[in-house]
Amino acid sequence: MAERTCIATGQRFPPHRLIRFVAAPSGYAVADLAGRLPGRGAWVLATVATIYQADQKGHFKRALGVGLRSLDADITAITNGLRARIVSSASMARKCGMLLGGSGKLLSEGHFNGLLAAKDASPRELSRLKSKLGVDWVSQSLTAAELGQIFGRDSLTFAGMRGSGVTGTGKFVRIIHEDIMRFEGFYTTAGCNDLPDRCIT
Repeated sequence: MAERTCIATGQRFPPHRLIRFVAAPSGYAVADLAGRLPGRGAWVLATVATIYQADQKGHFKRALGVGLRSLDADITAITNGLRARIVSSASMARKCGMLLGGSGKLLSEGHFNGLLAAKDASPRELSRLKSKLGVDWVSQSLTAAELGQIFGRDSLTFAGMRGSGVTGTGKFVRIIHEDIMRFEGFYTTAGCNDLPDRCIT
């Protein structure tokens, strides 16, 4: 997909690093996380600082004719919305056999495109899995409880995701990865350690 220009920085980025906003009937700018809402869109780099800049310097009003309703509330809504999208999509991936959980299971299955690790995962075990599985990217954006929720457990530390361009599942993995990268923009903790040259396209 073609790059878009961030209204706050003036720089161009791929869409998965940005969040699209539209003017809602309520008279405020709202985030369009799925990229499907009608109307003219304004794109902002997916970080709290950039969205704050766009709001405080009037970039939303210039681009859309309206501003945010409440910066703090909107940031919270974006964070929660992205988290919910990731958990929902990952749950679907699990049901399709594209997401497996548990370090032992992952090591027995071999290569994975991505590795989801709980925020408090052991650095030593994480390093071992990264090396053994040959993953293209690693994310520590979810808690052990959130990873466990995907698998119907109380908690889970590691899950591996994989897809194939032949079966069409690679596109689904890429979409989940893109949501993760946007989600990481709202975190200051360990995030998606992305190796862009090896990511699924």
